[in-house]
Amino acid sequence: MNSVNENIVDIYLTCHYFNNMTTTQEQQTDTPDLKGMFLPELQVFAQSIGEPKFRGAQLASWMFEKGVTSFDDMTNLSKQNRDQLNGVARITEIRLVKQARSRRSPTIKYLFALDDDHTIETVMIGGSRRNTLCISSQVGCAIDCRFCASGLAGLTRNLTAAEIVDQIIQVRTLAGPNRSINNIVLMGMGEPLANYGNVLRAIRIINAPWGLGIGARRITISTSGIAPRIRKLAEEGLQFELSISLHAADDETRTSIMPINKRYPLDVLIDACRHYVEATNRLITFEYILLAGVNDRFEDARRLSALLRNVKGKVNLIPYNPVEGLPYETPNPGRQQTFHEALQAGGVAATIRRERGRDIDAACGQLRLKEITGGNVPGLP
Repeated sequence: MNSVNENIVDIYLTCHYFNNMTTTQEQQTDTPDLKGMFLPELQVFAQSIGEPKFRGAQLASWMFEKGVTSFDDMTNLSKQNRDQLNGVARITEIRLVKQARSRRSPTIKYLFALDDDHTIETVMIGGSRRNTLCISSQVGCAIDCRFCASGLAGLTRNLTAAEIVDQIIQVRTLAGPNRSINNIVLMGMGEPLANYGNVLRAIRIINAPWGLGIGARRITISTSGIAPRIRKLAEEGLQFELSISLHAADDETRTSIMPINKRYPLDVLIDACRHYVEATNRLITFEYILLAGVNDRFEDARRLSALLRNVKGKVNLIPYNPVEGLPYETPNPGRQQTFHEALQAGGVAATIRRERGRDIDAACGQLRLKEITGGNVPGLP
C-alpha cells in the first residue's frame, strides 16, 4: 500500500476513534514509562541520566523477568541510583480490581484498573501446563460488533504498550509458578490494529529475550478486519500469528453484525488476507462465532467454504457466549456439529472451540460492563 492510502486509513481510524470515545482523557505525562521501552532505549535512557549503559539491562531484568514495579525494590542499584530514578522515570503498574474463577473450567477473568481508573479485562484460559492469556489493547472498543459486550460502553482510549505488557506480568504474579503462561492472544477488549503502534511495540517486548521471552508463534494478533493494517502487518517481517474475526460469509450478514464490513467488505478483507499469506507464508485463523439463526445455517457453511477455499488458513468455530441485554443465542450442539461437518465437507479445516468461562461472564467486556454500569447492562440501540 502506498503512503497516501495509508495516510487515508490513519485519518479514517483517527476520526472513527474520536467519534466513538466516551472521554478524550489520555494519560499525559512527561515522565518516561520504562515498561514501554525496548532494551536499546533503556540503555540510552540510562546514559542520559549519567548511568552506564549496562544499567538499561538491569532495569529490563527487574521489570520483565522479576516483575518489580518500584525502583526501591531494585536491590542491585545503589540508594542514590534508586532515588534518582524515582525523580525522573516511572514504571506502569495496573491494579487488580476483582477476579472471577470458573467452577466449570480453569478459567480466570481479571478486571484491572489503570492509572486513570479506567478498567480493562484479561482472561486466563487453560490448565496447569498449557495456559493462554487473552489480553486487551484498548479501553472499550469502537468497532461496535453487535454481539460483543466490549463496545456497548464505547471506546475510551488506546492502551499504552506498557499497559498491554503489564497485563501479562500481573497475571503471571497472580497465577503463581504452577500456572505458566504459554500463549498470548490479543483478543480481549479493543481492536488491536486500531492501536497499531502500541500493539506492535508491546508484542516485541513480550517476544524479546530481554523482555518476557514468549515465542513469536505463541503470540496471536486478532483483528475485526482492518484490511490496510493487515497489509501493513504483512510487511513487518514478523512471525506472530494472525487471527481474523470473520463471523459471516456474506456482506449482508456480516455488515448487520459487524458494521466495519461497510468500510472493508469481504472481497477487500479476503484480498488482504491472501496478500498476508503470500508475504509471510503463514496461515491465518478465521474466528467464526456461531449465532443461532443468524450465521449457522447450511447456506452459511457453504458460503464460508467457498470464501476460504483458496486462502491458506483454518476456521475456529466458537459457540456464542451470551451477553446480557443482547438478542443473540447459542446454537444447540447438534447444529454446531452439523455446521462443522459441512465446512469439512467443503474442504475447509475447522475445529469447534470448547466452551469455557460462561459462568464468570468470560466473553469480552462483560465483567467491565457490569462494573461500570452497576449491573444495569444496556442492550442494543
